[in-house]
Amino acid sequence: MEHQENQPPNEVEAPSEEAKEVEKELTDEEKLWKKIDEILDKYYVNEFQRMALHKFIKVKISNTDTDECERAREWLFLKVNGTKLPKEYHKRQLGCPDLVPGITIKGWWEREEFSWVSELEEQFDVIKEELMALKTETGFQPYRGPTWAGKILPKDKIGSQSNEGGDWNVFYLFLHNMKFDENCEKCPKTVEIIQNIVPRQYCHAFFSALTPGAHVMEHNGPTNRKLRLHLPLVGVEGSKMRVGDETKYPKEGECIIFDDSFNHEAWHEGETTRIVLILDFWHPDLSDAEVKFFSLLQKSKLKGEKFLTEKSKNEDNLFSIVEKTKGLIQENDSWWIT
Repeated sequence: MEHQENQPPNEVEAPSEEAKEVEKELTDEEKLWKKIDEILDKYYVNEFQRMALHKFIKVKISNTDTDECERAREWLFLKVNGTKLPKEYHKRQLGCPDLVPGITIKGWWEREEFSWVSELEEQFDVIKEELMALKTETGFQPYRGPTWAGKILPKDKIGSQSNEGGDWNVFYLFLHNMKFDENCEKCPKTVEIIQNIVPRQYCHAFFSALTPGAHVMEHNGPTNRKLRLHLPLVGVEGSKMRVGDETKYPKEGECIIFDDSFNHEAWHEGETTRIVLILDFWHPDLSDAEVKFFSLLQKSKLKGEKFLTEKSKNEDNLFSIVEKTKGLIQENDSWWIT
């Protein structure tokens, strides 16, 4: 990403005189919609989606008589004005690239704030049983990101590591709206539990394993539109997690919930491998209408980015790296310590 910021000025094409004249002739409303369309272009929306979003913006977001879409409205204002940060945010959120204004600024959340969490915890034994059956199956893979996103390059030179010491392996069920069919077939009850119990799912769920001595280095999530839940399943003793300025010590079978737009990191200093179920859900402050709006943008952007990376044959992206790391772990005994 730095190479884009450091391009020489003469490579940036200045607006032509003709373009400047056209801009002058536009009304204020036309100029506003022009900026909105430029924002939508960054999300790779097609014409049908653009029409639907225009209607939604006119009917819902522009309606100041209700606060139903107040957060989406403030977010759109930020984008139109080219402002990166909302007026209010926590210093620990500075590393997050996309903050929606008006959302509760809180790193850790209490389990009791969500009535459905107790239902999920009641399914602990079922989920754990399916997890333990995976010990003799394939499907776990090293967690990796693009090379620009991490400081440690692995020996196999596939992406970058976000952990130092130990191993960080994952078993994806859903990744950014992409379903891992083969993995889901191995955990049908867990998938059903997630789909039936968790409201307003973010379509992002996986088992996350840290071996003894692993440290997931500090990082920020991509947005504050969602919250993240961990359900600790095995090997919890010796693990801890910091979100913002507060560190907590997870307990087996007891969910922890946090806003991962806050800077966070995790350690595992136990003697056995720690495995948790991780899932994301839309932030409770967002209305259903706002979830619909942001969900459309997110799905379109992910689809567009996937298409562009395939077309350009750029292999240093999340989609390619996930595919490349799928077969790296053929047996689990070496890292799954019980």
